[in-house]
Amino acid sequence: MEFIVPDSMNALDALRQIYPDSSRRTLQTWLKKGRFFLDGERLERENVQLEKGQTIHSQDTFRAPKIPGLKILFEDRYIIVIDKPVGLLSVPLDEGAQKRHALGLLRQHLGTEQIFAVHRIDRETSGILLFARGKESEKRFDVMFEKHDLKREYFAIVEGRMKENSGTWESNLLELPTFHVVESAEGKIAITHFNVIRKSSKYTYLKLLLETGRKHQIRVHCQMAGHPVLGDQRYKAIENPIKRLCLHACTLAFEHPFTKKEMCFTSPLPPIFRKLGSDLC
Repeated sequence: MEFIVPDSMNALDALRQIYPDSSRRTLQTWLKKGRFFLDGERLERENVQLEKGQTIHSQDTFRAPKIPGLKILFEDRYIIVIDKPVGLLSVPLDEGAQKRHALGLLRQHLGTEQIFAVHRIDRETSGILLFARGKESEKRFDVMFEKHDLKREYFAIVEGRMKENSGTWESNLLELPTFHVVESAEGKIAITHFNVIRKSSKYTYLKLLLETGRKHQIRVHCQMAGHPVLGDQRYKAIENPIKRLCLHACTLAFEHPFTKKEMCFTSPLPPIFRKLGSDLC
């Protein structure tokens, strides 16, 4: 990639013109790793003063370093999207704030507290998770989630063969002090749309679309339907053949609240799901 400097400016401002969706931290990392050259000489410092007509070359095969334990799917100055592994908390628990969690790993790696969780997925669930960078980004995503302006699709394997092939589950869900979620007139409305992908002799394979995002919503709705998520002992699953909850956040789509670009992120099903026939879905 080649960029002709249009006017006198420092290196960081020039790089922001080249990569408007990248954060300052990301650009600084790329500089340190030697991605950029100015008139053939390696460009290493963000405060270097550039003159009109100079040329920046970029090695576009460069790959930013990964955070151990996390896979970053996308990052710019406003958002971070990760593929969360099973077993990792999204945010710290009230009763165990020192435990390892995705929010803490991101803040530590990026050297800032200005990263905020705008939604969560359970520790036992894997898949796509979104974080906001900065308070303004957090506010905009809060509004988007309130208006249900994001598409969140999950894949689940549930116990038993469901009679219906598609439908909608709607109920009021309430979180108890024990962190268990139950149906209650005092709870908040929860709506889940489901489609059956296939059925085996023992299980049903589902795609689920969240209209709302209450805690444990999918897990409770599946239990209420008489088909708990496989491996979900909290919500009365009998079997646990692969020693994990068979629930995965596979798709997240939305309009970027700042750039207005249509964003869509997908995460492949965990390979271990193949043991249960999910490779046929």
